[in-house]
Amino acid sequence: MRPRRGFALAAALLSLMLIAALVASVFFAAMEETKIGSASAAAQLALAAAESAIEVTLADYSNLAGEGIGIGGTRSSMVDGFGTPVSVSVTRLDSTLYWIVADAGSLSSEPSPTKRIGAFVGVHITSDHSITVDRIPDRWWSEVF
Repeated sequence: MRPRRGFALAAALLSLMLIAALVASVFFAAMEETKIGSASAAAQLALAAAESAIEVTLADYSNLAGEGIGIGGTRSSMVDGFGTPVSVSVTRLDSTLYWIVADAGSLSSEPSPTKRIGAFVGVHITSDHSITVDRIPDRWWSEVF
């Protein structure tokens, strides 16, 4: 039988390369999972910010009282303080119906998750100047693409 010179070294190098490839793939998978989790958290933050901005807009009934917004007119504003900037636009569709759209997400050129939701609400002003905001029943807002 002939001795195999250097077989142990070749086998050790091959096994070392396989182990290094496995370790590298585990690190790659962990980094991808971290990116996916971060993007998911940012998307949830954007959705919560958009919902909160609509709630703030509804709570500030003077934006919906018809002062300065004619039928078909739109008023836009920026709302901050929810972890991400939100652009809110209120469009008056008729004498009592309003369409509110909130765009949440990064305003910079960096790619980041954004959410846009819209809501239809009815605003009724009584003779004593009290204002009632009625949301459409069930799911009163929807995601706008």
